[in-house]
Amino acid sequence: MQAPSEDSLDVRGYKLRLSRAGRGQPLLILNDFVGPQTWRPFMDELAQTHEVLLPEHPGFGGQALPDWLDNVSDLANFYLDFLDVLNIDHVKLLGLGCGGWIAADLATRNPARVDSLILSAAAGLHINGVAQIDPFLMSEEEVVRSLFHDAALAEPIVAEVMTPELEDARLQNYEVNARLTWQPRLHDPDLCKWLHRIAKPTLIIWGAEDRLFPKPYGEEWRRLIPGARLEMLPNCGHAPQLEAPAAFTGLVDTFQSIERAAS
Repeated sequence: MQAPSEDSLDVRGYKLRLSRAGRGQPLLILNDFVGPQTWRPFMDELAQTHEVLLPEHPGFGGQALPDWLDNVSDLANFYLDFLDVLNIDHVKLLGLGCGGWIAADLATRNPARVDSLILSAAAGLHINGVAQIDPFLMSEEEVVRSLFHDAALAEPIVAEVMTPELEDARLQNYEVNARLTWQPRLHDPDLCKWLHRIAKPTLIIWGAEDRLFPKPYGEEWRRLIPGARLEMLPNCGHAPQLEAPAAFTGLVDTFQSIERAAS
């Protein structure tokens, strides 16, 4: 598989880092705010059938922090501008963690622009009475480890991201994450009111052992998005795309096949 190209894209005066690979209908992947921010092997698999677009969120990875960035909805609107710059009228969205929150928000704002939506362990909702761990009360390393159910699978990711060379970028990522999701904690109390607007094929992928957003959260996303399909991956935590990449891409491929057959 050819390595993705790395570009700088001007979006209304903001210089955004963008990785892209593959051919076919555009698939915009919106990363979580924690864990690895770079191109991952599962994206290579998806690039066999799509043009995969992976932007680095504004303010993350040592990029400049824009003065307009105050909340997750700002990022949803920004990525609509991003699609305008690339002249993309219709896109498939894949959102991971907080990236799922952005994707869902974007899809409520302009559902006609979204051909299909995949949410994996998405933040953005709150359910009273469901116990979950709080990443803001943990060390950086503890947060990365908390993404996994299998502790052994966390080791190479910890070694990759917890390096002195990335310390400044990690600190900035933490600060921007706090700015966007600290209060209310990891959710938007208004988002649930508008998820009925996502009248497009939607797949929700969840790790059955997710401690950040336990199983009831996946079930709540399915309840709130009309016609959404929920797939629980056993023995997976908050990052099934890293913990079970073959199963993850298999679910995505099956979903895309069903979507094509129905169209």
